Amino acid sequence: MMHLPSRHRLVVGITGLIFILGSLSAQTATALRDEPACQTLRPASAGGPVPMNPNVLLLRYLGRANYEVAYRGRILLLDTYYDNLRLPYGERFGIKESDITRADSILVGHTHFDHFGDAPSIAKRTGASIVAGPIAARYIASQGVPERQIHLVRGGETIKFDGYIVQTALGIHMPIDASDDAGFRELITTVNPLSDEEKAQLAEWRKGQSDGTRLAAAEDPQDPENDTVHHGTFVYVLTFDGGFRLLYSDTAGVLSGGERVLADSIHAQAGKIDLAILGYLQLGFSLPKAIKVTEARVKIWNPTIFLPSHFHDGEKAELPDMPTGPLFESLRESVPATHSIEPIYRSPVCVNTKTDEYFVGYYVH
Repeated sequence: MMHLPSRHRLVVGITGLIFILGSLSAQTATALRDEPACQTLRPASAGGPVPMNPNVLLLRYLGRANYEVAYRGRILLLDTYYDNLRLPYGERFGIKESDITRADSILVGHTHFDHFGDAPSIAKRTGASIVAGPIAARYIASQGVPERQIHLVRGGETIKFDGYIVQTALGIHMPIDASDDAGFRELITTVNPLSDEEKAQLAEWRKGQSDGTRLAAAEDPQDPENDTVHHGTFVYVLTFDGGFRLLYSDTAGVLSGGERVLADSIHAQAGKIDLAILGYLQLGFSLPKAIKVTEARVKIWNPTIFLPSHFHDGEKAELPDMPTGPLFESLRESVPATHSIEPIYRSPVCVNTKTDEYFVGYYVH
């Protein structure tokens, strides 16, 4: 038997180790690609498959700020407002409220109707628990959802579910400045004008919101029980059994004190955010403002993977699309360890919760 010099044995050993690690990495990536749940556009909540591999978490963007999470047999819905063709600003997500047949939990990011309007019907159909602030909780209860399914939060709670825990922080809704709003209305009229029929539909819908038929109460910033901007917007951190941690926020408000406290408490215990979904939007359509706000939050949470929410609201959306390229380029420089993903409707984003490897099924059919 030929004996190699020690330095040669070391080189051969390292080469072999690299080959083995590379093979394992390739096998892991192949496993993500081959996972049936990662090869379909059909949401798990609408009858599609859930991941068979217990280390694969499936994430799916369902329009506006709606996301679906499927992991270890459980299905969570982050915001619920799908059948948006009910509005003049119709958004064809490829999924309707009536398609949803399975959910274990629903997390409502903030208490505006276009973020929780479908929660009552879905909860009654599926038995899902709902986590929501005061305005949404009252409306949901008024629609016949049993009290045992509703978890009222005001920020700072920790709720234990089977397979994961949810920590909450009181956030801040994106401010709606009057001048920005007026500018936006003019932009929408120019870029994507509504027909007379659509204008009538919009007027009727707004009347319904203001007279309380669509919400349990009108907004009142002086009353914490009836206010969304400062008292009805929530940031959620989900920690699954096994340690994978997911952050969700459905609005592009500035960093709140409660959000900073929760982030600091997780990092102080050597915890990390594996995947973050944060709002990316600005009513005045100012990219510098939007990037500044979202980037500040990404820096605080320092996630391994980042996805935006509320950045793309459909072909006749009330808000124009926010381009992700400038944001991602800025994040690439400021938080280089964070990987940014732009999701498209219903396409699967699959993450290996042990290795943080991910697969994005942009071309899945």
